[in-house]
Amino acid sequence: MFPDGIGKRTPQELVRYAEVLVYIAAADGELVREEIGVIEALMGRAMIHPESRVKVRSGFEQPVPLDQSLADLDAGLVRFILRDAALVAAVDGAYDRNEMRALKAIAKAGGIATEELADILDWVSNGWQWFASFNDIFANDP
Repeated sequence: MFPDGIGKRTPQELVRYAEVLVYIAAADGELVREEIGVIEALMGRAMIHPESRVKVRSGFEQPVPLDQSLADLDAGLVRFILRDAALVAAVDGAYDRNEMRALKAIAKAGGIATEELADILDWVSNGWQWFASFNDIFANDP
């Protein structure tokens, strides 16, 4: 479906992927509907089973500790997690200090260099700008 291979992960890996996204959304102490919407979309994209989604959603009230969700994951999966966690963290317009701390912890767990994390954050920012530029197409409409 998508070229990144996230859909080829085991159901257990996908639950842990989603648990980290929930942790990121809760890191700033406030869940906003945009963060929940992105997480729901990413769980759908990853084709996480509906019963597993119920389990993941319970984390909105009490997130699974980050180190527990990241334990023993391979670097390839951690890269996907970091990418999508950065999307979740950015959706409310800014990276909170706690979100950044968590993103750095994810990067460390995956052996991802600080420069690569910065590149991912830039990629996310550029992606939001690209998506928002859609409105420019209709700027001259009456």
